[in-house]
Amino acid sequence: MAQTAHRSTSRVLDIFELLSTTSSEGATLTEIAQTLNSPKSSILPILQTLVARGYIQVDHRANRYSIGVNLYMVASVYRNKISANTFIDLEMKRLTAQIGESCCLSVLQGRETLFLHRTDPQDAIYCQKAPGKKELACLGAAGKSLLCDYKLKELSDLFLENGQVLPNDVNLYRIHVQMEEARLTYLSYEYGEVESGIQSIASPIRSGEKVVAAISMILPGFRATPEKVLDCSRLLPISAQKIENALLNSTESIEDIFSLDGFRNL
Repeated sequence: MAQTAHRSTSRVLDIFELLSTTSSEGATLTEIAQTLNSPKSSILPILQTLVARGYIQVDHRANRYSIGVNLYMVASVYRNKISANTFIDLEMKRLTAQIGESCCLSVLQGRETLFLHRTDPQDAIYCQKAPGKKELACLGAAGKSLLCDYKLKELSDLFLENGQVLPNDVNLYRIHVQMEEARLTYLSYEYGEVESGIQSIASPIRSGEKVVAAISMILPGFRATPEKVLDCSRLLPISAQKIENALLNSTESIEDIFSLDGFRNL
């Protein structure tokens, strides 16, 4: 992960991000310290300050921390000032800055993945995953997340009906197993199946119970270090959850948000 400018500030933001994606019960000091890979002695003073300022709250009986009313109020004011598309764009740019690679947003269009938006680092590489471009959904990481709720019969109907065929090396049953894994883990992977030398990791984005989009990172093979893959696997589900939370509070239609026009002027 890219180095941040100030460690204590980063820990505060990490705590906010962690608590925003935990259950309503919150997390204990031990759980927070372990997740952030920081000593409890460093985390505790930060938690105490945030509790005192009302940005998080603590259940003293269970010793669990959760989002506080002041943070909710600040977030509500901010949320009312920006569109869902702007929020998604900012979250994607944050991922790009943290991981140092391109971030993509996509939707399912028939049997294809349609890319809607992309944020790039300065040294981005060229590949086909760009706004307006499409790829066969059962091959790429984004498509596997978009299709993660599909049953095998539904996949067969989508990809094989009316005499349609798949590439010779594609086994639909094996792809379905990968989609099942994406449904359970919120992560799907691609290892050059679409473009040689291009890897990708994706997470599904839901509105209610339905997958409406996918967020993914593009990893050139020569830069796909184990550390970078681990960062992607940890951060993508968190970003997907943030976007889902934003959708819950948005008055805009899902169709307008997840469209090429929705991101055209950002």
